[in-house]
Amino acid sequence: MHFVLLQRVAWLLLLAWPQICAAADSAAVVTLLEGDAALVRGAARYALAEGVRLRSGDIIEVADGSLAQIEYFDGAALALGPRTRLLTVSASRGKATQGEYYVIQGALKLTGVKAGARFRFATPAFTVQPIEGAVVLLVAGSAGSVFAESGETRVSAGAAPLRLRSGDFCTRRNGHRATVALLPSEAFIAALPRLFVDPLPPRMALYKERDVEPRRLQEVNYAGVEAWLKAPPAIRRPLVARFEPLASDAAFRASLVENLKYHPEWSSVLYPGAKEGAPEPEAGISFTQTDPIEAKTVATP
Repeated sequence: MHFVLLQRVAWLLLLAWPQICAAADSAAVVTLLEGDAALVRGAARYALAEGVRLRSGDIIEVADGSLAQIEYFDGAALALGPRTRLLTVSASRGKATQGEYYVIQGALKLTGVKAGARFRFATPAFTVQPIEGAVVLLVAGSAGSVFAESGETRVSAGAAPLRLRSGDFCTRRNGHRATVALLPSEAFIAALPRLFVDPLPPRMALYKERDVEPRRLQEVNYAGVEAWLKAPPAIRRPLVARFEPLASDAAFRASLVENLKYHPEWSSVLYPGAKEGAPEPEAGISFTQTDPIEAKTVATP
């Protein structure tokens, strides 16, 4: 009980901290943007721009036909393909190279991961921890694929953590057991953005000493954050404190009431004094370390 409470408090701190963090200390910088992408910071929506430094709690949503790249001080780079939707659970700070993210959907390519860096990507299908090298992810709801382009990547899917080596391709769909093949499937390759084929140019030198402020667009509405409010409990529960002031808006409040069964933790906000039901299962979303195993199911691509 105490552990669960501490875990929830930790999530709350991570997601409520953006407004008090010093952005200039961030080691994760948007260095390339082709097309459009939105940034949800606090309770407002901004236009993402090159030079913006990520904070814990930042949500990035890349538009259709667009591409964004995030770089880290040690040379690692994270490319986000069209329609990628990502929550920064914990951003790198200072010279540290680390990042924890929750991905609802999209295509991502992380390159230049060095030993000692700490990255973790939770998705509805699995949790991915790149150890070294390069990895490509494709996430579509409860289905997802991981290609260890080089080096080692650990994947936790259900009760069977896996260790992927260079060239291994892991797929999991709709809660079924993950399968691993020696080559990525043709469908996976066809679904990736064309720009993922070639390495993106390093651009950190352009923004290493610059701290660009994103342009504020508007306060978020319910539709704009609906997917996050209906995410697994470990993701959405900490968002209550973040978006609670919006419950005073009639339209936002009406949508909360209409969709309360998808996020019952809002009951105490909408109806003060009401008791919340029993905690929901975490649906496999975890940012805790797991020990990988060698066993894996082999499938043909």
